[in-house]
Amino acid sequence: MNICDAHCHLANLAEIMPLQPLLDAAAEQNITHFLSSALRKNELDCYQKLTQRTGSKVLYSAGIHPFFEACDLEFADLETLCKQAALWAIGEIGLDRGNPEYAVMKDIFVRQLEMAMDYRLPVVLHIVGYQQQAFDILRSYPIRYLIHGYAGSLQAFKTFTRLDSYFTISERILREDKRDLLKAMLKSRRFLFESDITQYYVHEGEANPLLRVKAVLNKVAELFSVNPEILIKMQAANYKLLTGQDI
Repeated sequence: MNICDAHCHLANLAEIMPLQPLLDAAAEQNITHFLSSALRKNELDCYQKLTQRTGSKVLYSAGIHPFFEACDLEFADLETLCKQAALWAIGEIGLDRGNPEYAVMKDIFVRQLEMAMDYRLPVVLHIVGYQQQAFDILRSYPIRYLIHGYAGSLQAFKTFTRLDSYFTISERILREDKRDLLKAMLKSRRFLFESDITQYYVHEGEANPLLRVKAVLNKVAELFSVNPEILIKMQAANYKLLTGQDI
């Protein structure tokens, strides 16, 4: 069965590594689908080309990030992309405790949630700290959410499951101290797997960072003595619920 990387930054990675051979090699490992995120204006042309290529299936979201200084997308950019039906989701957007301008960050977050409501799009969430504040905002917006790389408290995870939410499993929660959180994600059955790969996260000498998502999936299967095919099937079902498309 085919595997999806449910959160990555392919256009960002393409600035330091040629994507085509990476995608081809990933496809040989059955990693064929990517939910990628645009955060800068100069990435948009790359995504337009990626979504038109054959072999691998790339869908992309776009959003104004709460704590990434290089993010230069504006509301006008998002509005244009929404009108063009170019996006599968708005995001990644959210709240981050690293941003000292909470009021401004919250306003930008809410405006993007309203845009997602207007265009009936899912939302990819970035939540670091401010978990209760985020939930208090999100419960007013009946949107389908993909909370990427969540590594917060178990209690906050249980709170977020009260929304129409899905979660990506990343390397961040393969640690022993996150084992209960990982177990709860698997039990919820609302999970996908991610690499969150960008040019900033490539290891020295790493030939193909797109293969990481399969390593994460296999590690989870090993930790819980689960057949990887079962995890892949669950991810495929959740991918279809989020995007409306099959893997």
